[in-house]
Amino acid sequence: MPEEQAQGAMSQGPRTYEEIINDPWVTDEERDRAKADSLLGHMAALLFQRGDVAHVNLLMLVRDTRIEHDGESRTEDLWLEIDSVNQAAFTDEVKTHLISVFHQVSGRLDYGVDWLGFRETLPQVGPDWRERLRDMMSSDRPTNQARRTMPEKPQFLVDGLAFTNFGERRVYQALKHLQEKDLPAEETISIFPLPNGRVPNHTWEPDLLVTYRGRAGVIEIDGPNHRARRAVDTSRDHLLRDAGIAFVDRIPVEVIDDPQELLTSLKRFLRRLRECP
Repeated sequence: MPEEQAQGAMSQGPRTYEEIINDPWVTDEERDRAKADSLLGHMAALLFQRGDVAHVNLLMLVRDTRIEHDGESRTEDLWLEIDSVNQAAFTDEVKTHLISVFHQVSGRLDYGVDWLGFRETLPQVGPDWRERLRDMMSSDRPTNQARRTMPEKPQFLVDGLAFTNFGERRVYQALKHLQEKDLPAEETISIFPLPNGRVPNHTWEPDLLVTYRGRAGVIEIDGPNHRARRAVDTSRDHLLRDAGIAFVDRIPVEVIDDPQELLTSLKRFLRRLRECP
């Protein structure tokens, strides 16, 4: 590319997807990356244009997009990669709807990508993966959200607060609803997502810390494989109570998908927190 042309391109700011895709100087990998991100972005924008914010929020949970060639069917496939903890939100009904939107978008953009799939994010690991996993499995840090082996920057923010998964955000939003709509202003709650804290000989990051009527309570979101860690969690709950946390409650991840059941669970949590001695 001539120097004058390169300088002109730099002065015009970020390039469009089409400019990247049609640039003969970019690699095939860069071109596919641009196509994949463009497809996801157009899907989200079309859903937002329709007022379908719920599905837009789900697309915001997609960790990565990849276009891969299927040698058997000889097609170019778009894969949406989703963190393990957010997979439950992508039900068969959601996938069917998103695939329909994908076909509308891919047909218009004509990138030659005609198939959409969903898969679990592959964790990032290095040669020291054994040591890292041993440390994580033996540490006191909660692992019921199945956070990735290599922690990354929080995927999204709400009200300037960072969340690492769909469940944490959903519970926060339900608590916020109670805070602003159900409880009187002079007797409401404070909500602290993912606060780092120290109790004797242990450092933990509860999912949510809630204060209400001069008491502090902790909410943990339990994943589908939580039973295997019940003894460890019970020990941790005792330590938290010994260190001044009035009440510790656990919400199964299955409850999160039912707004009414989630509100009922949170109201029960606040009632028990209020009644703590």
